[in-house]
Amino acid sequence: MRLQGKIAIVTGGGQGIGRATARLFAREGAKVAIASRTEAKLEQVKKEIEAEGGQVLAVPTDVAKSEQVKELVAATQDRFGGLDILVNNAGIGLRLPVDEVETADYDRVMDTNLRGMYHGCHFAVPLLKARGGGSIINVSSVHGVDGSPLNTVYAATKGGIIGCTRSLAAELAPHRIRVNTVSPGAIWLEMYEESILKQVKAEHQAEFLERFGEVMRDNHKYFQALEMVGMPEDIAYCALYLAAEESRFVTGQNIVVDGGLTTYLSPYAPVGSRQKMEEAGAPMRAWMEAHKAG
Repeated sequence: MRLQGKIAIVTGGGQGIGRATARLFAREGAKVAIASRTEAKLEQVKKEIEAEGGQVLAVPTDVAKSEQVKELVAATQDRFGGLDILVNNAGIGLRLPVDEVETADYDRVMDTNLRGMYHGCHFAVPLLKARGGGSIINVSSVHGVDGSPLNTVYAATKGGIIGCTRSLAAELAPHRIRVNTVSPGAIWLEMYEESILKQVKAEHQAEFLERFGEVMRDNHKYFQALEMVGMPEDIAYCALYLAAEESRFVTGQNIVVDGGLTTYLSPYAPVGSRQKMEEAGAPMRAWMEAHKAG
């Protein structure tokens, strides 16, 4: 087991990348504290980890709020006796034209994505120093390195995470604390399915999933050079590498896990892939139009 005897905190651990990372860390021997704003989702992940024999602590936490992150770190210390790994994964998105972004929208995304990462580091670093070192893994995005329309605020937070990572890596190296970033590409998440389902009348949602569930997910393979669907586990395995001893000489890096998406000269898939995506999704869009929610 690559993380035997280690203690980790994973924020945003109730779903998606955080859920996959927490479960993988636990399978690799780590004791894991998971944090999320949604208690029901946390409890579900807690049950999944315990069913696999893992040790887990679930702490409802809004990372935008300093006191709640402080309590998360303290609870981890109390339960497990220290901290070796911090995964700052919690984040939210925002897609709006810059002239439509309200100050409240801006603050909400900044407070969660960037301030939340700061809160995690601020309270966790003393525990990592006390252990004689450790690993901080910040989750950014391809939007932090490449541009795309309607993502100005989100991109600012994700670019900020990458910049903070490099500075923290230099600052914390004397304490043998490594700091790195993982930048996911087009990863299929539960929230995408949930948001698409909301566009269909409730009485037709089961039929929609039966007809187009696989099509909806498989369309993600056309976003990048590798025609396969990126899954949360793909990011979790990169985080595992950065948490484990194999990466002991790696710090200050941003590892892009995107199936080749950022190899293109623009942030968009080439014409051939975009055409495949349009063709594959045409029947689904026509059906949704006929059964859309009011």
